[in-house]
This record gives sequence, structure tokens and C-alpha cells, in this order.
Amino acid sequence: MIAKKKAEIEFGGETRTFYFGIGFLGMFVENTDNTLATLEDNLLKNPFKVLPELMYYSLLYGYLKQDLKPEFTKYDVMEWIDEGGVGVSAKPVIEFRTALIASFNADLPKEVKKKDKVRPIKT
Repeated sequence: MIAKKKAEIEFGGETRTFYFGIGFLGMFVENTDNTLATLEDNLLKNPFKVLPELMYYSLLYGYLKQDLKPEFTKYDVMEWIDEGGVGVSAKPVIEFRTALIASFNADLPKEVKKKDKVRPIKT
């Protein structure tokens, strides 16, 4: 299920909730070599690094906001991606990317979307 700021995706053997709001983005930027300005370029340069990082911090945020200790590491997230057999093209990764892009684009005003003045984030 995809909502505006979160998605529930089968990943790592269970249904997990990924969050897409400012809390997740702040943690991601603070803890990686990315900024929102460089995110798209970095995704294109090395999706094998950036996508797992995005997924990890998206999952981690949900645990921390509930004051829970996460039961996974970023290495677990990479392993779960690899378990799909096709890496960053695995179904859960595609679902995550689709939900992330939809959440970013959902915040654009309708007139901006129509005029395409702001290019939506692509991966």
C-alpha cells in the first residue's frame, strides 16, 4: 500500500513500512554523502550505494519515531535487496522508488506539475 508519505512493501521476509517525510530525508542527508541537490546525480552514478541508503533511512525513521530499537542494519537492507536476485531492479526496490518519487511529486503544486517548471525526481 502506498500513501502520501509512507508505503508498506514486502521486503526482507515481511511487510515493512517505509517513510518519506522530512524526518527520513533529514537523517538521510545528515548521515550520507548526499544532499537533496545532488541526490538525483548520485542515484544515477551509483544506485547500488544510494538506493540501499535511502531504503535503510526510510525504514529506520519509522522505528526511531516510535522509540523502538531497529531490528536490522544497513547491511541487512543490502542483503534483502540481493535476496531478490536482481539487485536494484528487484520488485521491492522498484516499489520503493515508485513510492518515493510519488511522495516527492505529491508536494508540487498542481500548476507547477502541469507546466513542468520543476523536474520531478527520477531514478
